[in-house]
Amino acid sequence: FHEAKPLGDKGMDWLKIHLANLCGNDKVSFNDRVEWADERLEKVLKVADDPLEHTDLWFEADDPFQALATCFEIATATRSGSDVSSFKTKLPTHQDGSCNGLQHYAALGRDQFGGA
Repeated sequence: FHEAKPLGDKGMDWLKIHLANLCGNDKVSFNDRVEWADERLEKVLKVADDPLEHTDLWFEADDPFQALATCFEIATATRSGSDVSSFKTKLPTHQDGSCNGLQHYAALGRDQFGGA
C-alpha cells in the first residue's frame, strides 16, 4: 500500500462497503451496504471534519480507527473533484474470503470440515 492507486469505477463503492462492514452492517448485499453509506454521507463528512465532536459513527465500530480512516478517505475522495474515479488511495479494504480456493477444493472433496 506504499503506492497510491486510483479508485477506478468501483473504488468508491468498495470504500463505502468497507465502512459499512466495519460498522457492523456486513450481512446485507453490497448494494445495500453502499446505500447504507450513502445515507450517512453527511455524517461521514462531519466525522472527517471533526472526529472528536462526531464520534457516533466510528467510535462504536468493530475497529474504530479503521472506520475513522475510511471516513477520512471517503471525505477526501468526495471533495477531490468531479471525477472520484481518479482519486488515488492507499487505504486497504477488506475483501470477503468466503469463496477462496481452499473452500472450492473442500467442496470438490466433500470435506465439510475444510469447507467451513
